[in-house]
Amino acid sequence: MNKTKFRAAVFGTMCIFATLTPAFAATTRTFYLQTVVWVSKENPAQAKTVSKYGEVYGYAPSTLVVHQGDRVVLHIRNLQAGGDDGHTFTLPAYAINRSISPLASVTVSFTANKAGVFPFRCEFHKPWMGGELVVLPAR
Repeated sequence: MNKTKFRAAVFGTMCIFATLTPAFAATTRTFYLQTVVWVSKENPAQAKTVSKYGEVYGYAPSTLVVHQGDRVVLHIRNLQAGGDDGHTFTLPAYAINRSISPLASVTVSFTANKAGVFPFRCEFHKPWMGGELVVLPAR
């Protein structure tokens, strides 16, 4: 049970209440990520781009923001169906490297125990397929 203390100050006929809030408690932050295709060999209109740069994939969302101490839960779906459309979710700062088969889902969870900006990526499609985890200092 969470008990909070209250203080009241009386100024003339007006009474003002101020709440003393308890210390910051870590929260669980849940995100739903999915893979996206920006440029694909399956799209004939993009054939010239694919021949020059290759296929380009991404994550949506590509920026995740949490506070230090939060428990982070990521539900990641690979929406590509081709046999060569496997991906990884790799977050080196937290020693996470999970494979995601075509049309499969994985769940990754960890505690964001250090503040900073940490890149994540797909090992098969770097440098384009990536994003960042922003861990704000504890409140």
